[in-house]
Amino acid sequence: MIACLFLWVGTASAQDSQEITGTVTDASNGEPLPGANVTVVGEPIGTATNVDGEYALDVPSSAEMLRFSFIGYEAQEVPIEGRTTIDVALTSDASSLDEVVVIGYGTQEERDVTGAVESVRTEDFNQAPVVSPENLISGKVAGVQISSGDGSPGGGNLVRIRGENSFSAGNDPLYVIDGVPIDNGGNRAQRNPLNFLNPNDIASMTVLKDASATAIYGSRGANGVILIETKQAGEDEGRITYDGSVSTSVINDRVSMMGAEEYRNVVRNDGPSQAINQLGRTSTDWQDLVERQSFGQEHSVSFARGYEDSDFRLSLGYLDQEGTLQGSSTERISLSFNYNQQFLDDALSITANLRGSQTQDQFEPGGMVGNAASFNPTVPVRDFDSPYGGFFEWGESLAEKNPLAQLVLAENEGQARRSLGNVEAEYRIPFVEGLSARLNVGYDVQEGEQVFFAPTNLKEEADQGEDAGTVQRANFTRTNSLLDAYLTYDNEFEEIDSRFDITAGYSYQDFVSKFPEFTAFSLDNNIFGGSSTGPASESQTFVDVVPNRLISGFGRINYTFADRYLATFTVRRDGSSRFGPAEQWGTFPSAALGWRVNEEPFMDDVDFLSSLRLRLSWGITGNQEIGNFGFEPLYTPGDAQSQVQFGNSFITTLRPSAADEGLKWEEKTTYNAGINFGLFDERFSGSVEVYREDTDDLLRIIPVAAGANLRNRLLTNIGEVRNQGVETSLSLSIFRGGDFTWDANFNAAYNENEVLKVSNDDNFEGILTGGIAGATGNNVQILREGESLGTFFLYEQSYDENGDPIFTDPNDTEAYGELLNSRRPVGNASPDWVLGHTSQFAYQNFDASVSLRAHIGNDVYNNNASNFGHLGRLSDIVASNIHTSYNETGFTQPQYFSDIYLEDGSFLRLDNVSVGYTVRQIPGVNQLRVYGTASNLLTITGYDGPDPEVNGGIDNNLYPRSRSFTAGVNLQF
Repeated sequence: MIACLFLWVGTASAQDSQEITGTVTDASNGEPLPGANVTVVGEPIGTATNVDGEYALDVPSSAEMLRFSFIGYEAQEVPIEGRTTIDVALTSDASSLDEVVVIGYGTQEERDVTGAVESVRTEDFNQAPVVSPENLISGKVAGVQISSGDGSPGGGNLVRIRGENSFSAGNDPLYVIDGVPIDNGGNRAQRNPLNFLNPNDIASMTVLKDASATAIYGSRGANGVILIETKQAGEDEGRITYDGSVSTSVINDRVSMMGAEEYRNVVRNDGPSQAINQLGRTSTDWQDLVERQSFGQEHSVSFARGYEDSDFRLSLGYLDQEGTLQGSSTERISLSFNYNQQFLDDALSITANLRGSQTQDQFEPGGMVGNAASFNPTVPVRDFDSPYGGFFEWGESLAEKNPLAQLVLAENEGQARRSLGNVEAEYRIPFVEGLSARLNVGYDVQEGEQVFFAPTNLKEEADQGEDAGTVQRANFTRTNSLLDAYLTYDNEFEEIDSRFDITAGYSYQDFVSKFPEFTAFSLDNNIFGGSSTGPASESQTFVDVVPNRLISGFGRINYTFADRYLATFTVRRDGSSRFGPAEQWGTFPSAALGWRVNEEPFMDDVDFLSSLRLRLSWGITGNQEIGNFGFEPLYTPGDAQSQVQFGNSFITTLRPSAADEGLKWEEKTTYNAGINFGLFDERFSGSVEVYREDTDDLLRIIPVAAGANLRNRLLTNIGEVRNQGVETSLSLSIFRGGDFTWDANFNAAYNENEVLKVSNDDNFEGILTGGIAGATGNNVQILREGESLGTFFLYEQSYDENGDPIFTDPNDTEAYGELLNSRRPVGNASPDWVLGHTSQFAYQNFDASVSLRAHIGNDVYNNNASNFGHLGRLSDIVASNIHTSYNETGFTQPQYFSDIYLEDGSFLRLDNVSVGYTVRQIPGVNQLRVYGTASNLLTITGYDGPDPEVNGGIDNNLYPRSRSFTAGVNLQF
């Protein structure tokens, strides 16, 4: 395809032509406009001006007109008339001076917004190649925490807007793509369902944070909303864009385990005879064997064309990214199409957005990361006499498994397909000025399959005896149908110096999810792998069908008086099938006021202040992400292990789930005060937000009296949480002079989280949470009134006079029991402060950007150290490797609940560094940019584990993060 593009360019250049040169300037001040587009009207030929506003273009002799355009300026078409020099001065486009932001069910000028809304556009996205779109704005928006769950290719992200709001319901924001709210539930066939969207197709991402902005989405707005708008063609007269890159990644750090010689010395000096007898003669670095230097490539090509009354954009993308652990990768092919058409003298507009993708994920074997850390480093990889595929394995069934055997013998892959689209029609009703009717019909369809195969000679399968060998195929289908119908009225009444922007409508959204699953086991051969279940003698089949429906009415009034006093009133009423008849409907209102202070007459002489807007808002939003049918019992058929004997017969049971008929919405009440300001013609601009959010009727699974509800645990509404904090954003044009510019953005957010209520019992001590590896049922966090979500619950470690930790034997019931009773709330998994900074530099044709991100005040429990860092590892079923923390603690048995393993997880990370060079004076090529990017270059932290950014605060065998280097090219024709 690329060769065809160059052939086409060459053909265009070979025509009879003449060179036209000139300069494009700003009509108001005569300053040159670098990067302005110069195109031949009616021909796919164009260029862009250099840093001095100059251009040179070979123009066919048959051409009659040149078109000059630049963002924020009115385009001009100028006749050639035989001239070889054409200078043009462009005039600012008044309609584009006020930045427009996307809000729910519409758009609004930024100066009129009364809620906490922040938009990030293409030019401000993170420059590093990303698989998932949410990474484009990581560190860009105050109050938005985006942290990758691990280092897997295309892995999921934790996204939190103003902290955690819920115990058990979802804390993820609602995503709306081109007007379609999506179901972002996970599936087993891919790591992150958002990976279907090609980041190169995204034009902007807008974050709605307070209730004034999110109440229009009602029951789904409690955790914030992220609006994603994809790229449109605009006025391009035919532009082809190609983006291509290649990358390589290496693991930053790994779990600190002993090497073979160090391990031998510890075993010989301090280990039991069993461990000494299990020492091998080799030196095996298991972590190194499962790691690799990974490679990736990404390509995206798009064609955009605009006409007088229509435009379209078509794009095709391909991504192939290996993981830094063997056996892991992700691959995506995507296609998107955007089309806009005007009818009836622009009274009717039709917009269509269609996109589809297929992702292919290969998953590393479960448990491989942990086994690579802990497997005995003195034994070999292979044992050619072994019945387990020629790999060394311990004979004991509960012993750790060889991680290389898991990697080579087992298969685990998934394929997912997703298509999302909508058609939106807007008709300006002729007999009422300012009145429009809109209809939006959308869909979101997902389907896929995960295939897992474990052969009979894999150790964990062989231990099953006759049931050895497993083939599992888990399918899924999700359909999401949308119908929005609403009216908008936008008109100005000069006689009362007022403007009204009113929206009222109806929404219907239907979700159906199907999860058929087939598991076959007891294989008589491994010939077909996961492709066939023919060799199996036993099988199980499950099919889950989960419907969900949401019906809503909504309305919003934006009122402006005297072009400086603003008011917004919003209400949405939702009916959800997830709740019982008594609690099925909820109403979610909001109100906000704004004051554009700089428009007041008494501010006329304050020349340095270009804008100043004060805002206040209040509102209620909901959270319905609790699963389905919790208000009524669902019956589950039993299996062979849960039959009941009647005489000589065994009867399969039907077991009802626990149910709460009064299950209802979680509701969040938000208070927000904000200020937006701009200084010196917006050269310095920013905002400050102060907020308090109280979430009531939180859903939580609690223990109930046995037999009271056919189960001893029940999901019910019980609990309250408060988040309060401060956010600030600052944009600076630090230097603009000659050929050099420096722009910078800073954002900081402080959030304080407190659990106000957990139980109706005043003497309730709390609920233990935060399960850890090392022993069944151990928890190191607590949900307790007066503490934060994610608070740790540990005892204070004692030290002797030399500063060495004092060991307490868990077998000493009395002493160890006193320690457990002394546990107290300490530390927290969530950061107090989340900071972000980006600097962008330009010098002549060079550009560079640097992005940093910091978390301050969060703690991490090093579960790798607590699980592996003691001599008890040598007395297990088989001896296994020891964490190097043993050298400092000397613990002979685990001390899981000691705060010695709780560490400060604060960090400063150099996320991205990008350098590029742009060439604009190539015949037939508008722009060529080559660039290089380095990601995750440096992390400054006091945490001893591999990486301090641990979602949930418990570091336990995570897929390691990597450092990446990318080289790429951007071509525009």
